[in-house]
Amino acid sequence: MSDETTNTDMVMEPPFTRRRFLGTAAGAAIGFSGVLALGPGSPPAALAARLRDEGRGRVVGIEHAGSLESVRKEVPAVVESMTHEAVKALTGKTTVAQAWRELVVPTDIVGIKLNCLAAPGMSTSPAMVAAIVAGLRSVGIPNERIILYEQYKDRLLDRSGFTLNDDPTKGPLVMHLGGREPLSDDGLLGYEAQAVKHGAGESCYSNLLKYCTAIINAPVIKDHNLSGVTVGMKNMTHGNIHNPHHFHEHDCNPQIAEIYAHPKILDKVRVVICDGLRVQYDGGPQDAPRARVAHHRIYAATDPVAIDSWGLVVVNELREKHGKAPLSERHPAGNYLVRAAELGIGVADPKTIDMQLTVMPA
Repeated sequence: MSDETTNTDMVMEPPFTRRRFLGTAAGAAIGFSGVLALGPGSPPAALAARLRDEGRGRVVGIEHAGSLESVRKEVPAVVESMTHEAVKALTGKTTVAQAWRELVVPTDIVGIKLNCLAAPGMSTSPAMVAAIVAGLRSVGIPNERIILYEQYKDRLLDRSGFTLNDDPTKGPLVMHLGGREPLSDDGLLGYEAQAVKHGAGESCYSNLLKYCTAIINAPVIKDHNLSGVTVGMKNMTHGNIHNPHHFHEHDCNPQIAEIYAHPKILDKVRVVICDGLRVQYDGGPQDAPRARVAHHRIYAATDPVAIDSWGLVVVNELREKHGKAPLSERHPAGNYLVRAAELGIGVADPKTIDMQLTVMPA
């Protein structure tokens, strides 16, 4: 994905390299002291909390039968339109710019967390992300403060449709965290040097979380052999800590909930825009073409538990349709959603989730 628009007012001599970007982002986090104070109760944290509270138990879905040419090939113009409609439906606004103004402010530094583990068949849609970027820019957030990222380089570059970029004249910045290292407080790569405690243990959270004031979570919907299902919450937890391999026991329950509950994640995520164009009902988290089916939807929610709970419903329905046992039989330890609801993160009971589906004419 690229954006060919060039801001001619932006002077960048010498070229705007990644090293210069890291320094600029760090400086911005200090310079916008009124908006970018990163502690609990700061404006960004308060906005994230308000969005979760107002959206508790609510998920919107936009369906368009023409979103895919095949299960592997999207129709970009349709997907972008669906994404815009999802954000407008979520916020109740009539224009894209008005909708995004409910979710971000012009001074935000925004990270967009991709999920490219199962590329090319089951990774975040580039067209959906292009629409998110367009929405952020409509609010006045420039490319140099929009960062698309994935945890590992090979996942990001393995035919996902995204390429690394450190030049904002060519589009939003695209980077990876660098794997499990470095552990350093300098720049955006790697993870903070000091581990912090969360309910499941200790982890070093990504430096990118520290520098970004807002996160847009852009996951996919997949079966997962360890957690049962993976939608938005695991994309944020195990994709933003240096030791995710330590937190897979007992169906990742309650680890996903307790890692997510830390302010480093909870206070940053403003919205989940979920790629439901395809769903993988078995064989995950890696790509399993035999169990990948077209779903033709984009979902949006500010309640991370509700959208994960809905994803679980979708995966279980597909498993039943294709003769597979429900995930509760394969994962008798239960799932992380109940614990997430106990922690007040969101609504877990599918019976109380307000799912609002709009079908766009094909």
